Amino acid sequence: MNKIKVIESTKYSKDWFKEWDPITMQKDVNEEEMKLLMVYSDITYQSIEGFGGAFTQASAYNYSKMNEILKKEILESYFSPNGLNYNIGRTHIGSCDFSFGQFSYCDKEGDFSLDTFDISCDKDYLIPFIKDAYTYKGLDIPLMASPWSPPAWMKTNHNMLSGGSLKEDCYEVWADYLVKYLLAYRNEGIHINRITIQNEPKAVQIWESCIYTALQEKNFLCHYLYPALKKAELEDIKIVIWDHNKERIFERARTILSDPKAQEAVYGIAFHWYSGDHFENLRLCKEYFPDKELIFTEGCVELTSTTTSMAQKALESVGGDNVVSQSPWEFGECYAHDMIGNFNNGMSTFLDWNLLLDVQGGPNHVANYCSAPIICDYENQRLLLQSSYCFIGHFSKYIPVGSKRIAHSLYTNDLMASCFITPDNQKVVVVLNKQDKAINFMLKDVVQDTIAEVHCAAKSILTLIYS
Repeated sequence: MNKIKVIESTKYSKDWFKEWDPITMQKDVNEEEMKLLMVYSDITYQSIEGFGGAFTQASAYNYSKMNEILKKEILESYFSPNGLNYNIGRTHIGSCDFSFGQFSYCDKEGDFSLDTFDISCDKDYLIPFIKDAYTYKGLDIPLMASPWSPPAWMKTNHNMLSGGSLKEDCYEVWADYLVKYLLAYRNEGIHINRITIQNEPKAVQIWESCIYTALQEKNFLCHYLYPALKKAELEDIKIVIWDHNKERIFERARTILSDPKAQEAVYGIAFHWYSGDHFENLRLCKEYFPDKELIFTEGCVELTSTTTSMAQKALESVGGDNVVSQSPWEFGECYAHDMIGNFNNGMSTFLDWNLLLDVQGGPNHVANYCSAPIICDYENQRLLLQSSYCFIGHFSKYIPVGSKRIAHSLYTNDLMASCFITPDNQKVVVVLNKQDKAINFMLKDVVQDTIAEVHCAAKSILTLIYS
C-alpha cells in the first residue's frame, strides 16, 4: 500500500520540518467514518506558478551588511531546494517605504524627454543583491516590478508621499518612464517579466503612494502603458492590475476587465492581505475571469508596540547563538491561514514582502517597521529565522512549479487544508491546526479508495506527501 510522508512543525518544538515515520494507507473498507479529509486528485484547478519574496532596498542593504558566509546562507535559505526553493521575486520601481528615503529615477522638474533618467541609485545595494541571487540560483529569477509613486513633478500633490494622483498631462511620460526602467534593468541583465500599474492604488499613505480610480487605471493601462510596451517590443512583459487588498479586488477587476482592450492587455490581478480574508472575492475573480492569474504580491506582520513585545518575548525564550530564533508562532499562522484560503480560491503565485529586515524591522524611512522571514542581526552577525519562514516552507519546499490545486472536503473548521498534485503525480496535502489541542482525522484518497489516520498536533502545520 501507499505510504504517506509526514513533515511537521509545531509551536512547541524548535525542530521545524521534522519528518516522522511514514503512514500506511489502507484500502477503505467503507465503514462509517465521520472525521474525514477527502482528497479528489482527479478534479484540478489552477496551476501553481511559484513562490518568492521582495528584493527591496532595505533587504539589499541588510544583505550587504552580513559576512560572506551568512550571505551564502541567506541565498541558500531562500533559493535552494533545501531552503524555501523560491523561484520568483518582486521589486519596487523607485523608492518605497522600505528605502532610505524618497527618490525617483528622474527628479528634474518637467523633464518630459526623460533626459536625466538614471537608475544609479539602485546599483549600490539592490541590483547587486538580485545579481547574487541569480548567480546562486544559476538562472534568472523572474521579477515583478511595482511603482509606489511617480516622481513628484508628475503628481497632482507635487509629492511622492501622501497620495496624490498622476497628472493627466503626465500619463504618456509616466508610461515612457516605466519602459525606460524595464529596458535599463534588462541592460543590467535582470529579467523583469511582470509589472503592476501601481502599488496600493486606493491608499493615501505617509510613504510613497499614488491614487488611481478604476477608470484612471483602465485608461492608463489601455491607452498608455500597453501601447508603450508594444512600441518598445516588450510584449513579453505581463501587466498585472490592482495590487491592493482583497476587499475591493473583484470590484476593481470587473470595472477594468469590462473593456476588451483591457482583457487583451491584462495578465493577472494582484492582491495583498491587510484588510482581512475576503477569500470569496478571489473566487469571484477566478469565476468571472478564469484566464487571469491571481497573484499574492505582499503581506507581512507590522511591528506595532504589541507585536514587538510578543516578538521580543519569543526571542528571549529561544535565546540561541548564531543561527535561529523565532518570532511568535502566531505570526506564521497568519501566513498559513491566508495562503490556504487564497490557494483554495484561485491563487497561483505567492510573493511575500521583504526578504530581509534588521532587528528593528527596517530600514524604513517613515518608521513603518515590519517582520520578515529572515531578520539580519548584523551587529552580532547572525540570522534570525522567523516563524513565517517555517509556514511558507510547508508550501514552497514541497509544491513545485506546474503543480495543480486539487479538490478536497474537510469535516471541521478547526482545521484548514489545501491539496495539490505535482507534475510527477505526487499528492501534497497541507494541514493547519491553530487549536490548542491535537486533532486526529482520516485522510481519504477518493480516486485510490485508500484511507489513513493522521495525527495533527496542537498548534502545528503538516505537509503530507504520497503518490
